[in-house]
Amino acid sequence: MSSSANVLIVDLNNFARYPTLAIGYLVAALRQAGLQVEVLSPLAHGAPPITRESTENLAEHIKRRVYFSGHPVMQRLHETLRNLYAGRAYQVHAHTMALLEARLRTDPPACLLLSAYLDHYPTVTAIAALAETYRVPVVVGGPGFTHAQTIADWLQVPGLTALCGGEGDFIVAPMVRSLLRGEDLLQYDGISTPASGPRPPARPACNLEQLPVPDFTDFPWERYPYRVIPMLAGRGCSWNVCTFCSDVTTSSGRTFRTRPLQAVLEEMREQSRRHQSSDYIFLDMKLNSDLEMWYGLIDNIQKYVPGARWIATVHVGARGENGLDLETLKAARASGLTRISFGLETGSQPLARRMGKGTTVEQNSQFVRDAWEAGLSVRASMMLGYPGETATDLLATREFLQTHLQQFDRIKPSRFNAIPGTRFEDLYQRRPGRFASLRVSHWDYRHARGHYQNTETSTPEYRRIQRDILALVHDINRKPMRTDARQFDGLM
Repeated sequence: MSSSANVLIVDLNNFARYPTLAIGYLVAALRQAGLQVEVLSPLAHGAPPITRESTENLAEHIKRRVYFSGHPVMQRLHETLRNLYAGRAYQVHAHTMALLEARLRTDPPACLLLSAYLDHYPTVTAIAALAETYRVPVVVGGPGFTHAQTIADWLQVPGLTALCGGEGDFIVAPMVRSLLRGEDLLQYDGISTPASGPRPPARPACNLEQLPVPDFTDFPWERYPYRVIPMLAGRGCSWNVCTFCSDVTTSSGRTFRTRPLQAVLEEMREQSRRHQSSDYIFLDMKLNSDLEMWYGLIDNIQKYVPGARWIATVHVGARGENGLDLETLKAARASGLTRISFGLETGSQPLARRMGKGTTVEQNSQFVRDAWEAGLSVRASMMLGYPGETATDLLATREFLQTHLQQFDRIKPSRFNAIPGTRFEDLYQRRPGRFASLRVSHWDYRHARGHYQNTETSTPEYRRIQRDILALVHDINRKPMRTDARQFDGLM
């Protein structure tokens, strides 16, 4: 194998607004090691982009009403409807497959790397079969490959050479070299093969100061409406307690680690130079997990990238300082922060405690008021249908939204998902009586979710109040965003 061996990475994420950060790290690591790398982005070849949130119309509201319906008949149809949606959103893109087939036939790469979410299973299956025809080895990685039974299911994909679970930043280059030399891949942490069966994911990377600057030069920047640069100041979440959260169990979420402030600032400056942009999205689960980083960014971003604009997600914690007081938020706004997101989840204090949120409704309310007063566009995620949520809890959530109707720019509601590997699954398996209204019929490990029915959400009173909440969400989401944050609409 020569040091210029050709590695082809297929990015299946198709984000409509910015490059895939994980791919940028892999490309940088491989090129730093002297390997020749190409990135095939279906987005660049006409694949439908995956969009997140934007100004809503009535059709979006109606679809959400159907998705959240707690009617007993609709509960039985939820998985069918979800599968129909996922099948459309993550379908195999014929033109991309034709391009890949032509490349494999005429100039096959030495190996093929796929970055995938679990919903990409049909496309991964099709690509692996195609690659097997041309005897090109295939390695698949992604955030969801941390649960043993999920790994075991995916290892059955015909044509798959290996699966990488956990963070691959520091093993990808030596692993690829070993693959092309025909050496044993099991020497690398987190690698599973069809012969080995599922192995534990790689241990969380602790030497984040050694991360290279992500390489986004292969991405179709001309397809993005704005040149938004993805950033990561740390990995994991310092709270790490919420019972429903799967982010803290996926590849980079296990344990909290932070990068050096100086490295983050210098990366921002370098990426601005490379891509002629000063707009950034921080993809950290909670950017204020490390207050030294949070305050350091606020104090220094404009020194490194004059005119920088940025958005971030934070945690409104109830234990000690969280860096989200009014004066700090004003300073953050002055430093270029234009939009801030947080996990509201519920307006009910008893339910928040049950979820393990570690915050209070009063603190959330104060944060929303202060963030709005500081001039920030405010976005929140919220959850409906958490096991044990009652109509009384929903009344509290409705009241919270009504109180802050003018201060929210966007609300992202989600239906509770029973996800393998979360604290919820552990609690459910050990103490099912704690979740008396919910019954999991079976666990789908291929897609890492449980199929369930929740009798509490099907009561007439619950459904009536939920309709009120969804109407309030629609009232919020159909508003235009604050002018200085509109380039970030649809993000986070």
